[in-house]
Amino acid sequence: MDKLIKKLAKKYNLTEFKTELVIKSQFGLLKNVIENSNFKSVRLKHLGMFSVKKHRFKYYKDGKKRKV
Repeated sequence: MDKLIKKLAKKYNLTEFKTELVIKSQFGLLKNVIENSNFKSVRLKHLGMFSVKKHRFKYYKDGKKRKV
């Protein structure tokens, strides 16, 4: 990951810190959408579709373990 950040920082004439923030910001947004909405799916351009299975989403929202 560090090599990618250095390469992109050099290419776009940015600091490595700012480049890392740009890269990580999309995952922060994804986390925010999952936590604060009725999450069905989210598409991140060039990375794909992210979705959660219904029973996993319920576990995530309720914080409860499923009985086996």
